Amino acid sequence: MATKKEIEIKLKSTLDGKGVEEAKQKIDSLNKSTEQLDKDSQQATRSVKNMGQGALQAAYFFDDLQYGIRGIMNNIPGLVMEFGGGAGLAGAMSLAVLAGAKLYEWMGKTEDKSADLAKKMKEHSKEIAEASRQAIRASYQALQEFNQQERTKTVNEEYQNYVKGITREFEYQTEELEKQIRLRREEAARQKGIDTRQAELDRVNLEVGYQEGRITKRQRDYGLMMVDQNLDQKIRQRDLGVEQANYMDIGKQLAEAVKARDAAEAHAFDMQFKQGNLPSLQNVLGLLQQQERSQRSIDSLESQLPDLRGEIWEKNKEYNKVLKRNGGYETTYSSLVKKEIDDLVAKQDRLVELIKTAREEANQANDQLKSFQDVLGEGGVNLELDYSQGTDVNSRFKQVSDAVEEFKKNTDAAKKQFDKLTEKAGSLGDAMASTEASIKNMEQIDAIQNQIDAGKVKSFNMQRDREEAEEARRNEEKIKKARERAEREAQKQTAERQQAMIRGITLEGVPEHPTAQQRARIAAAREALNAGKKRLSESISDKDTEIDPSELQEVFDVMKNSLIESGQYTKKLMDFLKTIATAQTANVNAIQADTKKYVDAKFEEILKIVQKGNGRLQTGINRLAGGF
Repeated sequence: MATKKEIEIKLKSTLDGKGVEEAKQKIDSLNKSTEQLDKDSQQATRSVKNMGQGALQAAYFFDDLQYGIRGIMNNIPGLVMEFGGGAGLAGAMSLAVLAGAKLYEWMGKTEDKSADLAKKMKEHSKEIAEASRQAIRASYQALQEFNQQERTKTVNEEYQNYVKGITREFEYQTEELEKQIRLRREEAARQKGIDTRQAELDRVNLEVGYQEGRITKRQRDYGLMMVDQNLDQKIRQRDLGVEQANYMDIGKQLAEAVKARDAAEAHAFDMQFKQGNLPSLQNVLGLLQQQERSQRSIDSLESQLPDLRGEIWEKNKEYNKVLKRNGGYETTYSSLVKKEIDDLVAKQDRLVELIKTAREEANQANDQLKSFQDVLGEGGVNLELDYSQGTDVNSRFKQVSDAVEEFKKNTDAAKKQFDKLTEKAGSLGDAMASTEASIKNMEQIDAIQNQIDAGKVKSFNMQRDREEAEEARRNEEKIKKARERAEREAQKQTAERQQAMIRGITLEGVPEHPTAQQRARIAAAREALNAGKKRLSESISDKDTEIDPSELQEVFDVMKNSLIESGQYTKKLMDFLKTIATAQTANVNAIQADTKKYVDAKFEEILKIVQKGNGRLQTGINRLAGGF
């Protein structure tokens, strides 16, 4: 019977902290029952000892037989009670004997009895006493033997029944605790989104199979243990999967955050670089003023050109009149007019040149302002200078100042965005490292729990193997014969499959439309291959299903001789046939690897037939029968 310590150890291996406390409370109640068992055992011991007292009372009883009924009457209560009789039985027997004694005494004292009647009664009393003496002696002997056997049997049966009751109570309470643990396990699994219906169905099927006698208690207990372990593993794997998915999600977020951070860093650097290379506001003001001056100069100079051109046209007209009037000859006046024309043209050329210079200065200022606007635009600032009526350099300079200030704000925002993304990437990196550590810890826990589960399975099997070893030994010879039959049948079928494979070997790579020379060579190759197939087939038998290298070499020799006889032998063709034979031999030998699988399947089929009536567990038997 299990002790309290053993029970606690057993329960601690399967319960959590709360379950262990509940189990201890149950065990305490069992201890009280065990103490009662000890008391009952001591009572049984006292009962056996009382048999000695009963024998002593019997000795007193026989010693008093010589004194007749009166002498034995006082010993009856003690004799009956010492041999297990109750007080009521002892009293009844005493009254019966007392009545007989009184009757005897009354008849002896009655004076008016006839002498014959008194004599006959006296003799009859002696006969009764002697008969009673013999009957009591025989009864005592029978009673002694019966009581000894019955009391011993009763004590043993009561003790065994009590032990069975305690054991069953312990098993019942253990099953109840395991049931509660199982319910908590399934509830935890359901909360994690695991479907527990299959586990529940497996448990029901195991119980039904056990109740119907299709499986043994060991198979049921082992199956229930596997169901629990599998469910626990599913819970651990689900937790691990969630954590791994979380890890992958954080990894994606981190990659995106790093990418965004790098982009923000490049943008912030670019903004800072551009801000550092922006022209100063004074330079921009100078460009605006230059643009304004140039435009005014251009407007002023261009306004002089029409009048100057008109004056040149008038002078040319006057000059032509003077020449015409003088018959085309130059005069002093015409020369003066011509000189005036030349001066006006020179003046016009100077104006055009000045306009050109002013335009170049304006264009230079415009180009620099355009570059400035483009830089601002790259920083997210759109600067459109207003040249409409009523605007001047100051209003446009105000636009420039506002744009530069906005560009600076954008630069600061880019720097802050970079800092924010850097902090986010760091936070995600920490979270990823923490999740990775959590995954490693969960993997370690899972590995340790798997070892624990494997240890439980090993312990379970070792315990049950010891229980079933004797039965396994009795079945060893029967199973050995069954396996030999299965192996012979498997060997035979393997040989048949190999022969069928050899018959199916064909010449590969044959041209679809061979030439006459190729047809002769193909025919010779087929003939050689058939000869090799025949030799391969001869190498296979029910007792030998492996083609060894020497047998393969014989196949090569047969094919070579066939090619030589046909006059078609070439090293290339022979190597080709060798390749086919080698590959097909490997395939044929590979079939032999399936023999063990077939034997195992056949062996299981035979084993079920052998064990159909008794439902013995096959695990222990298989181990003793060959480790299958």
